[in-house]
Amino acid sequence: MDDKQRVELIRKGNELFNSGEIEKAAAVFEKAGYRDGLVRVGDYYFFDKRLPLNALKYYRISGSKDMVDQIYDRMVYALAQWIRAGDSTEKPAPAEVKLPPLKVSPKLKMAAEEILKNQE
Repeated sequence: MDDKQRVELIRKGNELFNSGEIEKAAAVFEKAGYRDGLVRVGDYYFFDKRLPLNALKYYRISGSKDMVDQIYDRMVYALAQWIRAGDSTEKPAPAEVKLPPLKVSPKLKMAAEEILKNQE
């Protein structure tokens, strides 16, 4: 498929999406290999319709690893809560949030260490 055909397909997919024909738009976006359109379809299902399993399909096709991981994390959390609900002897554990390590500039780190030394 050449660039002109791809652009035409993307326009058609956008028109379908904007008119509410989401499934048809998704098929056109997939045929054109238009990842941004597929992400929009995934967002529609995830945020607007609250159907994460439908959204997962489009996020996977588009290569949106962050959203795929987020949906998997939510599924694991929900499963854990469901399993714990069957065991009346154990209280549900609070949800753990893992944040990426902070990136601190070396100058700021040295300044903070000096402040801590001066306080001792």
